Amino acid sequence: MLSRMIKNLAASIAALRVSYWRTGAWFAALGCALAMISTGAGFSLEEQFRIFRDGFRARPASGQVHIIEIDAKSIATLQSWPWSRQLHGELLDKLDAAGVTMVAFDVDFSSPSQPEGDLAFAKAIRNFNGTVVLPTFRQAASGTTVNQVENLPIKPLAAHSFLGSVNVFPDPDGQMRNYSYGTVTNGIARPSLGAIISGAANEVNAQFRIDSAVEPATIPRHSFADVLAGRVTRADLANANIVVGATAIELGDRYATPRHGVLPGVVIQAMAAETLIAGSMNPSAGPWPLLLLTAMIGWQQRKLRKTPRRVATALVTFAIIMIVSFVAEARHVASFSVMPAMMMGFVLLAALETIDLVRRFQRSRLVDSETELPNERALLLRRDISGRVVMVVAHLRQFGEITSVLSADDRTALIVRASDRLTLGADGTQIHLLGAGILGWARAGEIDDHTIEQVDALARLFGGAIEVGGRNLLITPAFGVASGDASDLSRLVSRARLASERAAASGQRWMIHNSSLETETDRALLLMADIDAALASGDIWAAYQPKWSAQEQRIAGSEALVRWRHPVLGPIPPDEFIPLLEANDKLRELTLMMLGQCLDDLAGWTALGLDIGVAVNISAPLLDDPQFVEQIAERIIAAPVAGSKLTLEVTESATVSSAEAVIAALNRLRTLGLRVSIDDYGTGQSTLTYLKSFPADELKIDKSFISRMLESQGDQAMVRSTIALAHELGFKVVAEGVEDGECLEKLVEFGCDTMQGWHIGKPVPIADFIALAQSQIVQQRAA
Repeated sequence: MLSRMIKNLAASIAALRVSYWRTGAWFAALGCALAMISTGAGFSLEEQFRIFRDGFRARPASGQVHIIEIDAKSIATLQSWPWSRQLHGELLDKLDAAGVTMVAFDVDFSSPSQPEGDLAFAKAIRNFNGTVVLPTFRQAASGTTVNQVENLPIKPLAAHSFLGSVNVFPDPDGQMRNYSYGTVTNGIARPSLGAIISGAANEVNAQFRIDSAVEPATIPRHSFADVLAGRVTRADLANANIVVGATAIELGDRYATPRHGVLPGVVIQAMAAETLIAGSMNPSAGPWPLLLLTAMIGWQQRKLRKTPRRVATALVTFAIIMIVSFVAEARHVASFSVMPAMMMGFVLLAALETIDLVRRFQRSRLVDSETELPNERALLLRRDISGRVVMVVAHLRQFGEITSVLSADDRTALIVRASDRLTLGADGTQIHLLGAGILGWARAGEIDDHTIEQVDALARLFGGAIEVGGRNLLITPAFGVASGDASDLSRLVSRARLASERAAASGQRWMIHNSSLETETDRALLLMADIDAALASGDIWAAYQPKWSAQEQRIAGSEALVRWRHPVLGPIPPDEFIPLLEANDKLRELTLMMLGQCLDDLAGWTALGLDIGVAVNISAPLLDDPQFVEQIAERIIAAPVAGSKLTLEVTESATVSSAEAVIAALNRLRTLGLRVSIDDYGTGQSTLTYLKSFPADELKIDKSFISRMLESQGDQAMVRSTIALAHELGFKVVAEGVEDGECLEKLVEFGCDTMQGWHIGKPVPIADFIALAQSQIVQQRAA
């Protein structure tokens, strides 16, 4: 019961912490949306979405506005440009006869032309039984002033016509989006051509967005030449308001538009009039209504715990944003900016999912997935204890034997129930699962009589059987106790674990860690006592470090490196246990084990289609033994892979100290196809004559030179010259210790064949190495 209460309290605290993060995600998403509004960063996306909406609600023109276009056909037919204005007068007469009551010209008449032409046009305007609108436009008085002047039609033409502004103002990106009801120049207000044609009125300087849902191709058009030739009938022009303007490319007057590309100015004037006629100049509601709606939904969304619900809520929000914006524009209610709301929705969803992913990842790193007990990592990350700490580890004796007859669920139940007993006896302290059958906890303080009494009491708690899966199991823990500073919890765990292992081995209830357990001699004895079991159980294993081929631009080789993870002491460095093996004549067994493992692994990845070799280190003294050499030969002959896939690495110092024996042994093995590499080159005293006669295929430059190469000109010269010398002697060159890209590039520049080091890849287990090699193949195929 107490354990459950503690777990519930911890869960509540964790949930509160997550809630703070979720609220922070909401504010961060809102901040991103506000930043988009203030900086205009989403303008291009907003425009693309608006184009999509306009395309979705595309509609034909009303038919009330017709364009009489000065097109290429008219210019070719009438043969000259500019035309005599008598032709414009003849056009007005034709339109008047057809019953047209409004004609607006988007043609510049601000300068006099041929007198007879001007008079003929003026007379036609005066006699027209309707409204004639002539263009006026403002422009800068000169290139060095901001003063504006207005260009008006010449007086004979302006006397009997209305004047309409044809000024258009593209946005900074050159796109024509907006149109005004008119312009003011030197205090004189001029309604726009589009406003006059449509009969709409508003403040002169007020602007509206041209409705690009109108399809320009549906605006009726008639060639100027066809109207003059009588090929356009009265019925064709019935009830039409006419706009006359240039559409021929050679006459210019063309503008880029967001949805329809480049359009003639007269078409833009007509589309502006169509916008006003349809009443589709939607007022801009800006981003705030939809952003507020998204923020309100997001405030509730942040409380959702399940990904499917969060995603569904986000999709519904996006759907609402799109539907509202579509309907509002289609019904001419308002035009909304949607991107800030979309941004908030996307950022919030991504942030919530990231928080959830991090939380799950942290939980997976800090909690055992089967028992849901916090693990050793969680113990080491505790920040609620400081100063002096007592660490207690309970090692469940014969745990492996007991659990071998249990199902996975029963094994989990056994650990949980053992944890519950420990929690009860440890005053509700959180119990951590430190390994198979190993539980531990920490509390502030020092080892005292109360500590011993508590451990004794805990041992007595396990006097009764634990019922699991219908079985009554008697399980006895051995306790290890250590004390020290909270800043070194990792060492305290190791010490307490070691003490518990010793207590279990000696049949004691508990053992307090003391300095004798940490002495070098004791550690060495422990390692030697476990070496045979480690070789048999797989605790000593081969890790593979990839080698990168400069020529093939891929991982083409690997080096097998021996690793040992001790069940009590954890990872044991090779430079610690290999000398012990050498001193106790066990290096032969380790080498044969590694060789056998490498050949098996090599066969496995070769069967998967991976063309990658492996290098194995050989200690020179072993090569003095013909029997050992034959044991290697037997394993290579029996292996299902070609001997050329295997490389033996022999240190340079070995080649010098035992030259004749090494050469004889390697010559024997090379007959089986093996490759030989001179390892740690540069640390010995090999002579040029000796290297020339040595039976090797490659030189491996020692990492001490590679690591200093970029800082030391001497090392750089040594590396460069060694590569050149090796190539002259027929050796390939491997550089080890490549830790960064700059070093790699320099070695490639020097012509080095193969590179090895943490920049290429760290030593990894066989499964990870195969995954790395396969991912490389996938990337190459994708490229």
